[in-house]
Amino acid sequence: MPPVPILRTCLALLLTACLACPPAWALVTFNDGREHIYVTGTASIAYDSNLFANSRGGGDTVYTAGVLAEYTRRAGWIGVNASVGLNLSQFVDNTDQNSTDPRFTLEFVKTGGRTTGGLNLSAVRENRADSAANLRAESWNYTGTLTMKYPVIERYSIAGTLGYSDQVFDAHYNLSNLQTTTLGADLLYSLERDRSLIVGYRYRAMDSSRDASYSDNSFTVGVSGRVVGRLTGSVRLGYQIRDPRGRTAEGGYHGLTALGELTYSASKRFSVSAQLSRDLSVTSTDLSIDTLSANLEPRITFNSRVSAYGNVGGGSTRFLGASAANRRDQFFTFGGGVDYTILEHLKAELAYSYFQNWSTLAFADYARNYYTLSLTSRW
Repeated sequence: MPPVPILRTCLALLLTACLACPPAWALVTFNDGREHIYVTGTASIAYDSNLFANSRGGGDTVYTAGVLAEYTRRAGWIGVNASVGLNLSQFVDNTDQNSTDPRFTLEFVKTGGRTTGGLNLSAVRENRADSAANLRAESWNYTGTLTMKYPVIERYSIAGTLGYSDQVFDAHYNLSNLQTTTLGADLLYSLERDRSLIVGYRYRAMDSSRDASYSDNSFTVGVSGRVVGRLTGSVRLGYQIRDPRGRTAEGGYHGLTALGELTYSASKRFSVSAQLSRDLSVTSTDLSIDTLSANLEPRITFNSRVSAYGNVGGGSTRFLGASAANRRDQFFTFGGGVDYTILEHLKAELAYSYFQNWSTLAFADYARNYYTLSLTSRW
């Protein structure tokens, strides 16, 4: 299908979905302002120079249209957030990659009283390049997370997390599905009004559809809140131990683990965010990997209409076990974009990103350029 009809199809889907819902082009408020409905429509055109994240992968242009309906309720002790969305993607040349991707989310939040926390549920269908398998694949991703926090005494609080996720690939990709169960507990000690010391423990069980199963235990210490000066967020460092449980699981591993999300606000208009992570995980090819990554994201707001952002990052991935054949990847990425508010309910974004992966596996050695122009309207 040539580009112009594809674009017309995407825009027609966006318009039809919006007109089908009477409140689509207006913010709906009821129950004395406690409940709201929002609708967001998006349309974009993008060019991806390497669709399949491998040394042979070619590029293509993709047209995307999407609709997202959101419901929020703030009444009583429990708040509710729910959303239903649909994204349609159509490729100019690789039409076998065309996809229709729904998404559903539901969240219950308790912010008042002595015990606070929330329950998050989601089901999302994705069509994306898999950097471990070095191909493009579609999957359903189901997640559920329960969090809580309880102040024991004035300075001490305890927090807990119980989570489950299930990634299910379409059968014809011959990739391994992965189920992950997480149980975590933190002890927080208030050092100051806006800074806390954290001592944490996390247990994680990972089970693949090819009978490779692992148990992870990690112990961390860190700081949350105002870390130093204008630097806020949280940072944790610790030690992680992995034990194999399944029939095809390979070896036990251990080493340092880290997780950090920090923001530096130089002024109301300029800020820089940073992310740091080192963690063990399991790929869609049933291999354990040890990944270290870091990223910086500056953002500047010029005025009420225009803002710009950038990002630069990198890291390394070590594939573990005899089946991995000593594969090791290093990657580097940078990019940026500009947001422009055309009207009160209409925004445009122009963005670019570059990704380079160097790998000891020749097939996984590739570069990728991604350009996108999108329009978003939220009511």
